[in-house]
Amino acid sequence: MKPFHFTLVKPGSRADGWLSRRFNSTQFSYQEIFGMFGPLLIDQFFIYLIGMLTTSMISSSSQESVSAVSLVSPLTYMIIALSSAVASGGTVVVAQYKGKGDQEKMRRAAGQAVFATCAVSFITSALLLAVSGPAINWMFGAADAVIREKATSYIIGFSISMIPFAFYNGVFAVLRGVGDTKTCLRLTVIINLIHLFASMLFLNVMKLDILGTTLSYNIARLIGGGVAVYLLVAPRGSLTVPLREIFRVDWSYQKSIFQIGIPFAAEQLFFNGGSLIVQSYISGMSSAVIAANAITNSSFGLFYSAGLSVSTLAITVVGQCIGAGDVPLAKKYGKQMVWLGSIACLVSVLILGPMMPLILKLYSPHAETLPIIYQLMIIGAIPLPFVWALSNVTPSILRAAGDANFTSVSSLLTMWAVRVGLGYLAAVPLGFGIQGVWACMGVEWIVRAVIFSVRLHGNKWYRHKVV
Repeated sequence: MKPFHFTLVKPGSRADGWLSRRFNSTQFSYQEIFGMFGPLLIDQFFIYLIGMLTTSMISSSSQESVSAVSLVSPLTYMIIALSSAVASGGTVVVAQYKGKGDQEKMRRAAGQAVFATCAVSFITSALLLAVSGPAINWMFGAADAVIREKATSYIIGFSISMIPFAFYNGVFAVLRGVGDTKTCLRLTVIINLIHLFASMLFLNVMKLDILGTTLSYNIARLIGGGVAVYLLVAPRGSLTVPLREIFRVDWSYQKSIFQIGIPFAAEQLFFNGGSLIVQSYISGMSSAVIAANAITNSSFGLFYSAGLSVSTLAITVVGQCIGAGDVPLAKKYGKQMVWLGSIACLVSVLILGPMMPLILKLYSPHAETLPIIYQLMIIGAIPLPFVWALSNVTPSILRAAGDANFTSVSSLLTMWAVRVGLGYLAAVPLGFGIQGVWACMGVEWIVRAVIFSVRLHGNKWYRHKVV
């Protein structure tokens, strides 16, 4: 299945000529590039919008509830990230087989990617269920007992929901590998609308608080996982993967998937572990600061959601170019993806920045919380258009070519040295508080941008064999 074609530009116009010169190649036309980018962009904004709305519902339940969800969010992100990291290995392998034009191996790789994603998710979810209570008390002992109790309940419900979500996540990654962003968008709409309406019922109507949040997650992910698997195996789907490929192990494909997935999974594990450490010293701050950090994290994601769309697009585009054996084209598109990501972040800040007062009303923040939120927003928004894409799109480009080890090690070192180490120094001993943590996040982006830019302009990142 070919992706949507971008048809907003009039053929023969100056814009058509400029886009053709910049993006057309033997592998893609600019209509195909932006045809994939459009659904990805809507996809990311939709995810963040629904997440923002559901977080606002939790916030309206109580400040303790939103604080509880905020404290354990790095832990939940870690579980999702481990699953997504393995799935991203599948995305790269599928994209490279797509570039090679080997349909049969592409289908087998797709089935094996879903299997690998599910296996990792099942194991991590079981471990989290087993240690949830003691882990929360150990990591966030400084938080109020009510917050810790709610955090434990949330983690348990969330862990259960990850089992059906694994099927969804695996299929989603595979479809991105072949560039079928249209189906990805449909899946996003299905799972997130169910989550939104279920949250409205359980939180606003039935007043179930944390239980309502976890129930909505489980219902949405169960339905979403089932629909995703059906679309993957359907005769008229973009891949039509035999169901047996999902439930058997082929070690030759697993090796290729985990070659990319394991370094990325380790990166995500330690990255989110670092975030947990950051949250642990934030948990000793006031409830207003914890709530402000939670609300800012939720709403600030809108600013870089367009950039994340470019990051996802880069894996598909560069991966297919590498699979086709066209390294110069992979280099060309890699640099264009960074440029596109920077433009996307700049436009997002210019459009969404003035809308923030209206958006923040959804969270009903307390009077003492609102000034802190605005301070954190400004600290994060200033470096975003200039360094975020170099820091976050470039690793996807490198990973699409199989350069997973360098990418993961570099990300880990900068995370722990800057965001965790320097962040703690700024927040606690130097007394800058939560504002110091956010400032160090921007410093981390700058350091990552320098490291990955140097790597991208070198010649080692594309000398890896994945398939």
